[in-house]
Amino acid sequence: MASQTKSVLLSRLRTIEGHVRGILRMVEADAYCPEVLAQAMAVQSAVDRFSLELLEHHLGTCFITAVRGDSEQERERALREILNIFEASAKLKRTRLPQPATGDDGVPENQRTCRTGPSGLVA
Repeated sequence: MASQTKSVLLSRLRTIEGHVRGILRMVEADAYCPEVLAQAMAVQSAVDRFSLELLEHHLGTCFITAVRGDSEQERERALREILNIFEASAKLKRTRLPQPATGDDGVPENQRTCRTGPSGLVA
């Protein structure tokens, strides 16, 4: 991997790591759920940007080299890898959130731990 590309990717990962640590501190401090969720979505967006940059690098280097090469077996392997990446991505998008567990009173457990938000309403 070219040093400039590697540097950019490592920088993105360090930013993501710092952001995740911030979310960890927010959860430890019982921060307001929507604020934590906003930060989690920002991390997801950063991970998506990292993934896209890495995919772009791979397509422009390793993949294109394999596809242009003389080995049919290597071309097929490279194509299978890319297809597997897209299949895995599609599966992630179809993943559904689990239903929250409820207590004896029927109140979802996840609603018992939410704090009062900035507006004074309980989340």
